[in-house]
Amino acid sequence: MTASADSSLWRHRDFRLYWTGQAADVLGSSLSSVAIPLVAVVSLHATTWEAAVLAAVQKTPPLLFSLPAGAWCDRVRKRPLMMATSLICAAAMASIPLAASYGRLTLIQLWVAAFAVGSGHVVGMAASLSYIPQLLPSHRLMEANAKLASANTLADIGGPALAGALIGVIGAARAVAADAVSYLVTAWCTLLIRSPETVPEQSTTQRKLRSEIRAGLAYTWRHPVIGPLVTTNAITSTVLAGTNAIWVVYLIRELHWSPQTFAVVMSIGASGGFLASLTTPRLTSRYGAGPVMITALTLAPVSQLPLLLADPGLPGQLGIGCGLFAQLFGAVTHGLTQRTVRQRACAPDMQGRMQATGQWTAFGLRPFAALLAGYAGTTLGLHTTLSLGACLLVLPPLRLALTPIRTLRPATP
Repeated sequence: MTASADSSLWRHRDFRLYWTGQAADVLGSSLSSVAIPLVAVVSLHATTWEAAVLAAVQKTPPLLFSLPAGAWCDRVRKRPLMMATSLICAAAMASIPLAASYGRLTLIQLWVAAFAVGSGHVVGMAASLSYIPQLLPSHRLMEANAKLASANTLADIGGPALAGALIGVIGAARAVAADAVSYLVTAWCTLLIRSPETVPEQSTTQRKLRSEIRAGLAYTWRHPVIGPLVTTNAITSTVLAGTNAIWVVYLIRELHWSPQTFAVVMSIGASGGFLASLTTPRLTSRYGAGPVMITALTLAPVSQLPLLLADPGLPGQLGIGCGLFAQLFGAVTHGLTQRTVRQRACAPDMQGRMQATGQWTAFGLRPFAALLAGYAGTTLGLHTTLSLGACLLVLPPLRLALTPIRTLRPATP
């Protein structure tokens, strides 16, 4: 059953299936985002540099595969790609608890599994984001993205809590099995979607993949609205990739957090993202997309202060939880708004390449940022490196404020 123009998307059967599949994906990924670093640091006794390498391996696939994945998505139907990548990710995640059960798990296998899952995510994300404008009309995209953001943030809240419970009972490596199951749920929900998907038109003279990639890059970067949003995302993503690569080590070894404390604080922080998913449509309607995005980006450097000022103990844990709450509120507010603006501004035949170019631009430098953070954390110290990252987060809101997007009032370009 499909929804009428004015009815809630919860009455749209295929959107419910899409929403459920994406929520399962994010729940499992949220769980493994806690469990996998803990497997490396606690179970396999990884050094700061080895933990940074793990983060870099996870972040390398977007650099390698985003652009061809986007061009590919514009050539073929999206749903088969979404299902195939979910199954590949399920197999990669299942290999971790399987190896751990035989006492054969190593850092190398952890790196390989992380790379495989990251590669699957690149193709799956390009396909799923470019599929939404086919599943729903343009005027329903903000509502759809808000509902997807609420699912993502609820999963981010439940994922760390579930991870903490599972880790306490069966250990971090075996807890990753829940992520493998979540990918199977995603594949099943995607299979059940009935809405016919338009097969992309094939030109009489088949263009080379390289030419299509170049066309997607030029379109995205030169677009007066999409271009500044993509480059701003790149700055934010690169800086956070560096700080996130070492902050688990900082919390565990210098602030003496337990894995369970880390999981609980992550859940508290994720609730900020859920609040943002509920309030962002109203904020953009009242204040406009441009001012909302700039304000949301400003929360990122401010939210780092509790982490830098915290001492071991409960007050420091509460402060970091509040800072993470603010950071994720800003991140979801900005992400939801800019995603809707980009989807509405983009030509239909460029959706896949636009999404992939944005992903490649935002994530391309992340592995290098993680390695640089690992080197800086080893030589300069973890606290100093995190302080430098907080200072760099001032750049994204300044970048956006210097463009015409600052006056973008409606939620559409």
